[in-house]
Amino acid sequence: MEQDLPYERIRNPNLPWGYWCVADSEYEPALIDETDRRWDSLREYLWCGRLSMARRSHWEFVNQLELLLAVLACIDRRIVHIEEHVRDLFKGSWDIAFHYACWLKGHGLSDGFDKLTIEGRAVLVMLASTRPRSAAPIPIGLPTLVPQRGFDRGETREERERIFAVNEKFALNLPARFIRAEIDEFPGIKLIGPPEGANIPLGRVLWSMTFGDDFARDRLFAWLIHRLDRWEAWTELASLQGAQALSEHFLQLRFADEPLETG
Repeated sequence: MEQDLPYERIRNPNLPWGYWCVADSEYEPALIDETDRRWDSLREYLWCGRLSMARRSHWEFVNQLELLLAVLACIDRRIVHIEEHVRDLFKGSWDIAFHYACWLKGHGLSDGFDKLTIEGRAVLVMLASTRPRSAAPIPIGLPTLVPQRGFDRGETREERERIFAVNEKFALNLPARFIRAEIDEFPGIKLIGPPEGANIPLGRVLWSMTFGDDFARDRLFAWLIHRLDRWEAWTELASLQGAQALSEHFLQLRFADEPLETG
């Protein structure tokens, strides 16, 4: 059957994926594939028609196709210049990366994360050529994906950063302070102790914690900011009893703040 033939036997491998569709401006949706199904766009045809994926919300649809584009570009770095490697896109999530590699291979777009098929390269060209206006000015890869990760989907980040900037500036004058920082390439928080030393006093890290994404990190940081009056006591606890004692203290406080669920 035709669908069992290699992509290059039934398609022109030098053209973007979906070139065979026809545009019909008189009716909506305007894009018609070779089986007379109608689609809003080539991207919808790929995602829902070729890959049999659910459309769900517009945000999820755009974000998942940007992720697919970034992964394909990382595998075949000749078509689109990209700084990251595939492992950078799935940092800390080897199981998700493995599943995604199997998914790509199962659909015939790549051989895992090693090499794109001819159809995979055609899909890459199409996705790179049809990026939405909101993403087009941003480089393919982490610059596009990272702002959309986290439960807030990037919608409250600007306001959150404005509030954090004010508090972080104030905290610079404190003898000890919590700061946001990258720790082994992960979003993290550090507690910097009071400066010590005779000649050049320096603050040392008394406690630190890493997070899966910056939204999770910022949730705890916001919680810490609301309790600025406790920073001195927490610094003393970490200095005298160690980082683990402070972590246990935070765990008790954090859950004590939550309403009791009895249902």
